[in-house]
Amino acid sequence: MKKIKYYLQRVYRLSLGLKKQEETVWRELKKLHAVSNWKSGVYEKEKYIESVFEIANQKAGAFFYMIYDGCFHCRVKILEDFPADFTTDLFILAAHFNNLLNNGVVIVNVNSQYVEYHQKRDLLIPLLYNGEIHEQLIRHYNTSKDIYSAFQRLIVEQEAPAIIIADLLKQNESDS
Repeated sequence: MKKIKYYLQRVYRLSLGLKKQEETVWRELKKLHAVSNWKSGVYEKEKYIESVFEIANQKAGAFFYMIYDGCFHCRVKILEDFPADFTTDLFILAAHFNNLLNNGVVIVNVNSQYVEYHQKRDLLIPLLYNGEIHEQLIRHYNTSKDIYSAFQRLIVEQEAPAIIIADLLKQNESDS
């Protein structure tokens, strides 16, 4: 009986127009943040949630979750500001990550001098599958921590991008 109810709910959600689908996922996103009791602010008019999570040891990062254009978006600034002489290495490291990432993109904004990790997913996935919003938040968060750590090594330790990526790949291989 439970499977039939779940199936009918999915069929109903598929029959909704895009606007109603976005509203449904938006409600579930707000509900997840409320139930989880995370430190966050909900901006109803702009349709986004800003949450603060620890991205490194005693370093907080602002994570943004939005629903628009038929997608569920997760964003976090990895670097708020960077020295101009690191620009080439930042692009190289971002390119390495973008070649490795299955979901998401590392963006280097030269004009505003920040680095961001942006992940988006088609709205249908969180609309149809219970728990997918939480799973995407966790994937985005964990990947963000790795990216933050890599960019900190580049800026603080002035490590070469290729070595940073090689070390990260070796670490992920040993974790598997």
